[in-house]
Amino acid sequence: MLAALQRSVAALVVLAMLLGFLSLIVPRVAHAFPFGGQIGTVRPCFNNAIYAMLGPPRGGPFIWTPATKTYQFGPPRRSGQWLLGLANSPYYCIVSRTPLIVWPGTNIQMMGSSR
Repeated sequence: MLAALQRSVAALVVLAMLLGFLSLIVPRVAHAFPFGGQIGTVRPCFNNAIYAMLGPPRGGPFIWTPATKTYQFGPPRRSGQWLLGLANSPYYCIVSRTPLIVWPGTNIQMMGSSR
């Protein structure tokens, strides 16, 4: 009876480990949401990114990275420029190294901009 219980527990542990390993291998679906608006603030980051605070209609803090698929007129450059695209996950902008200042934002997955 005890041996059967031990085998059952061991089988459950192996199954849990296998499922955990498979969750690392199998890609997950990433959902993106649309955003767009006029840039109020643009700030270059030490971590090779660009922070942009957008106004309405779908604004907020967004961060352009080198991995962002960028169309037509390039990455955010100046205040007053308009951005439109898809964003997907939280990201950060290192504004200062000493003292360490980090601004949070949302990673831009793909975007287009005005001139």
